[in-house]
Amino acid sequence: MHQTIMNAIIDELRIKQCLRDIDQYWTFRSTVPGPGLRKVSEFLCRRHREHGIEAEVIPYPADDKTEWLHGHKNPLEWVPRVGRLDVVKPADKAGLVCSYAEEPLALVCNSTSTPPGGIEAEVVVMRSGAKDEEYEGIEVKGKVIFTDLPAGSVEGQARKRGAVGVISDCICPPWLSSHPPVREPEDVPDLTMWSIFSGHRNETGLWGFSLSARQGRRLRQIIRASTEPVILRAEVDADLIEGASEMVNALLPGTDLAEEEIWVLAHSSEPGARDNASGCCLSVEIARTLKTLIETEKLPPLRRSIRFMNGVEVSGFLPYIDSRRNELNQVLAGLCLDSVGQSFSICGGEFVLFQSPEQNPSFIDGLLEHLIAAAAAQPIGRFSSDTYAIFPWHTEPFWGNDAFVSDGFFDIPTPQISTWPDKFYHSSMDTPEQMSDNTLGRVGAIAGTYLYLLATAGRREAMWFAGLAARDWKRRICDDVCLVLGQSGFEPHYHLDESNANKDVLSQEVLKDNALKQSAEAETQIQERAARLRAMGRHLGLQGYDAVKQVLRFAPGDATLLQTVQSIGDDIKSFGVRESYRMIELISEISDQKVPPTPNGPYHKIDDPRKAMVVKRLRWRAPADNAFSENGQSKLRALRERAGGNVTRIWDWLNGWRTAEEVWERVQFGGAMPFNIVADYLELLVTEGLATKV
Repeated sequence: MHQTIMNAIIDELRIKQCLRDIDQYWTFRSTVPGPGLRKVSEFLCRRHREHGIEAEVIPYPADDKTEWLHGHKNPLEWVPRVGRLDVVKPADKAGLVCSYAEEPLALVCNSTSTPPGGIEAEVVVMRSGAKDEEYEGIEVKGKVIFTDLPAGSVEGQARKRGAVGVISDCICPPWLSSHPPVREPEDVPDLTMWSIFSGHRNETGLWGFSLSARQGRRLRQIIRASTEPVILRAEVDADLIEGASEMVNALLPGTDLAEEEIWVLAHSSEPGARDNASGCCLSVEIARTLKTLIETEKLPPLRRSIRFMNGVEVSGFLPYIDSRRNELNQVLAGLCLDSVGQSFSICGGEFVLFQSPEQNPSFIDGLLEHLIAAAAAQPIGRFSSDTYAIFPWHTEPFWGNDAFVSDGFFDIPTPQISTWPDKFYHSSMDTPEQMSDNTLGRVGAIAGTYLYLLATAGRREAMWFAGLAARDWKRRICDDVCLVLGQSGFEPHYHLDESNANKDVLSQEVLKDNALKQSAEAETQIQERAARLRAMGRHLGLQGYDAVKQVLRFAPGDATLLQTVQSIGDDIKSFGVRESYRMIELISEISDQKVPPTPNGPYHKIDDPRKAMVVKRLRWRAPADNAFSENGQSKLRALRERAGGNVTRIWDWLNGWRTAEEVWERVQFGGAMPFNIVADYLELLVTEGLATKV
């Protein structure tokens, strides 16, 4: 079903032109709302128009006060002009440390101006500097904090304590430690990491500089060796103003279903060639490719419209989404292109599909895996003259990013595709020469085929999507329950060794006591593991059911599709339960322990008439307690007491089409919760104006 489409797209893609676009885009060094973002937006819009595609640049307020989607704001626009840091004292070490002119990322984004001619201040070295207790006995007022964390991590402390500036020689954000490999200074001694301050209104200014590992080491050596305070001079000319945050909006119109849309989101607010010039420029090339193939009649016309959008990561898209919040049901699916063109031999990493969120599973994952495998199997010669180019890939759980529209509030299944990890991530060394035509071409083939399929899908394609989703979820169910077997830690049942028969009676009694104790512990353990496996099998089956059911949006009202999807979905639910029970039996045999009787049927019958109630959230994020009225807060506290914990976890499972009973079924895996608590919470949300009944 996909191969003819993919072949046509591969033949039409102009990857070398896309690489040239990336090279030009990178020179604008777009980061936060400001001149760089404006230049990038105008460039992307111009390229779309050159291809005959309808496109516009929409300037939304970047003023730190205009709100979208209940409290979300764009930061102020940042206009940098000059940034320079020098050592003044000791005099024999005086000289340049770094400058904005030589490396734009050396100046921390959203830094504000020093007095004209600069400011001189003593530097204070802090290990971290993010916590109050670290400042005991240390005065930083009027001084410069030198930290080994990203500058933004100590912004709050610097402002609170009256520091005039922050410098950092961190080259790897702390959160990256949980996503190895971790970038070390010796890996990239001349890399400058991109760092950012908040961009909010502040009465007092703050500036910052990011140093490379080499620059930081030299400055630290000066400080250690100096017998007098080390004085730095910073000169910054930059403003935070009420300005604009631009979003590019380009459209390939559909035909008979033109009011339905597929979205492509690629953020234009990061300064690298891969992150994210590659995502933005590839989206331009995909739009041109599809338009050309349709105009030359190599592919039939689109039925649905495809909208290509570029803006500041997450926040830059919110104003547009807010303006269309009553039309989001017309957006059937999306795609997030984030850093998609690196050379794996230079940067490391693999191509990654980040899957849909647990609370809003989608058929999209199975479809994309199928297309990735198809593109990966294509001969290298179709994309590159580098016969050693590789395209390794894997999947990972939901990440977020511009795929945030996958959340149930928006209900737009939007997977993120990326290359990760990247040795030069978020840095001055994310440059165009590290791009790969092989990677970029294969991703273009995947994304283009995916978008065309969704924009033309009807009943036949929807059935195929459902079949791919069923395969995907059956594989996940098998993998997850087998993982429990590998982690079980069960040992075969302890038997008293006959060789102990000649030992004294006391030793025999000790051995018997130990054997009984081990047996009791093993029995408890297997009962707990069996209960978890049953819950997991049911939960995964329900997720697979939801993923398959989602394809109905491509042919609503089609009785044949509905019947087929219902049958496939019911089979996945049963499959999850069956596989978990089989795994329990296997673990039981391995451990030589009896399995508790297998319960039949649902958790229990729900007689509450509210079970068919469907509730849709009116907010994206779960509301804080103060969003409820005084009476509502009292009822919320009572619900928590009845539930014995957190009832807010129900929130993420509300997507506007699950019934109260279906929501209740799905929250059980996070901890048993009576149905009446779920129903009462939903009714409370409706009463408080935080949700509405559908």
